Amino acid sequence: MGLSSWWPARRHYFVFIVAILAYVTPAAALDGEAKKLGREAVTAFAVVGTDEAPKSIGVRFPISLFAGLPTKRNTTSRCFDANQDGTLVTEECEGDTEVQLSLPTVMTERGDVPFGWIGMNWNPDGHPPWEVYGLPHFDFHFYMVSRADIDAHRAGPCGFFIHCDDFKRATKPVPQKYVHADHVSVGATVQKMGDHLIDTQAPEFRKPPIKFTHTFIFGADDGHITFYEPMITVEYLQSRPNHCIAIKQPQAWERAGHYPTKYCIRYLPVEDQYTVSLENFVKRKAE
Repeated sequence: MGLSSWWPARRHYFVFIVAILAYVTPAAALDGEAKKLGREAVTAFAVVGTDEAPKSIGVRFPISLFAGLPTKRNTTSRCFDANQDGTLVTEECEGDTEVQLSLPTVMTERGDVPFGWIGMNWNPDGHPPWEVYGLPHFDFHFYMVSRADIDAHRAGPCGFFIHCDDFKRATKPVPQKYVHADHVSVGATVQKMGDHLIDTQAPEFRKPPIKFTHTFIFGADDGHITFYEPMITVEYLQSRPNHCIAIKQPQAWERAGHYPTKYCIRYLPVEDQYTVSLENFVKRKAE
């Protein structure tokens, strides 16, 4: 049988095999920076598909993390001289413990993924508003600006220990089309972070409110979206969830690139660990 007659008779088998391989070939999971939070390490990661499109970016940590976390408010770092008297006191400390994790370079160097690093903050007794978020929880800040940009915030008496000029700049309104209408500024501008645009329709703000378990916040500074932030309680994590939640999408995007449409919280029983990630990326055009 010549090649001319052999190939057409078998072509459909090769098409089928290629399709199967494309389906079962796993996406590439890559680790970024790892640091200790308490007694255990937390690791930034990214998952890239076979088509090199981003699939997921997030943080991974073992279940044993909970047992080694600080139990009291942090009064040795994340403290800022709000009254500029040259002395730091406990009342000038945010109270959280933070680790900053760079994403894998495959993400940071490609140019079409706006996120570069993650700030994971542990709040042993929560943070304001205490009646809503006064529960032990983690904040996962997926930053779209450099560390130098947020480090440029000066200490002062406005917001949460931020210089009043920087507070004014941080709370400059984001153009309406770039943020979902449910997310608004309430002046929760934090030193070395920026403004926090809360979801006014989140369960914890309903009447009557539903106990906070997890929520999503957009960060802003100088009229730009600067971070995506899932907040998740320890209690909810210890229920061992496997859950993805839709991120409310704006009408337009200031910067072209791949943006997530979900955040996911997963307990992985085989590995006995958790992941918190942004997923289901969609390519957006700048408008």
